Amino acid sequence: MNCTIHLLKTKTCFGLKDKLKNHFIFLILIFIIQCSNVSYYQMAIKTPFELIALEDSLRQEGLSSKEKEALAIAHKNIGIAEMENNNYVNAKNHFSKVLFYSYRDSLSQYNLFMIEGHLLRKTGKKDKLWDAIEIYYKATRLKPISGEPYFFIGKSYQNLGNKDFDLILESYQKALNLQLSSKLKKTVEHEKTLVLEREKRLKNFWK
Repeated sequence: MNCTIHLLKTKTCFGLKDKLKNHFIFLILIFIIQCSNVSYYQMAIKTPFELIALEDSLRQEGLSSKEKEALAIAHKNIGIAEMENNNYVNAKNHFSKVLFYSYRDSLSQYNLFMIEGHLLRKTGKKDKLWDAIEIYYKATRLKPISGEPYFFIGKSYQNLGNKDFDLILESYQKALNLQLSSKLKKTVEHEKTLVLEREKRLKNFWK
């Protein structure tokens, strides 16, 4: 009888040990996963190119939602940097990748519209300039507080050689009435002054 009780206690003890061991392993796995997610997020912020270099291998293993989020952030950060350097084709590729992982990302959608407008305006062709204006207006719907699209709408009118100063000046004024970076605001103010001076010269010429 005593042997039986001792045997049962021994089995119970080992059973508890096994359960504790499995629970401990489970906790370690959770900790590793959480640490990897944190590190991927940190890479997306601090060293996005390093994370992008791992993208293919991560996708082959199957991406978690956190990994998708980290990759989207990495592509967005690179896209913004490329856009600031006027590398529009590279920026377009990265913002498109953001939407692959996070299709509702309105900032990337906005930037893609702006990039498309810039590329069309860059051709200098009349029909493309009108297309650019249309695209910039689409951007205003995604970010109505931003004056940036209106500035480039005004620039597109100027590129058309349009002598309707009202359209150009109206676009610049709309840009100034909305949010602009301090750098872009100075640019818009300068461009507006140049247009006003040109308008004045033409009026004086025809007097």
